[in-house]
Amino acid sequence: MGSGVNGVRHSRAPATGSTASRKDCSAVRICTTVFPWPIRGFVIPPEIRRSIVSHVAADHPREAGGFLGCVRRGNRLYSTHHVPLPNDSSTPKRRFESTVDDRVPPPPRLFYHSHTSASSPSGLTTIDKQSIPEPFALVVFAPHGTSLGYRGFKRQLLGWQELSVETSTDRTRLPRL
Repeated sequence: MGSGVNGVRHSRAPATGSTASRKDCSAVRICTTVFPWPIRGFVIPPEIRRSIVSHVAADHPREAGGFLGCVRRGNRLYSTHHVPLPNDSSTPKRRFESTVDDRVPPPPRLFYHSHTSASSPSGLTTIDKQSIPEPFALVVFAPHGTSLGYRGFKRQLLGWQELSVETSTDRTRLPRL
């Protein structure tokens, strides 16, 4: 069985006899399109959550951010490691900006940033929705330096959809404000 591109797999039926010509073999071609199950949530283990919380607290009152390297298991992205990035924004108390470089893990990955002002929403702002180029985003709501809520999002054709953010032990949801 050979692999194609864009989620298409090609398989050939085996030749039934030694007299089969090359044309006969390629004529019996089955093409099946494979659609992966959509991602329905994110799982963040306690040690990675502690690392995020530490990064958010250390950078407060500036917004903090970075990436979580992930692996896909079923319809969930499981965080495997945390890569904090510096905030390069000219207004770091209101916005997180950084450069994607060699430190950033390959996909699948989850971009995260904190909202540190009590007046900012606990979800994606209009600017977030327009400027985050990644397919998956996590907002950590930390108005006083302490992480109070986690909201996960997936970019879709017509906007962003909220997804669950869970612990790794029993898949209970993390606080959402």
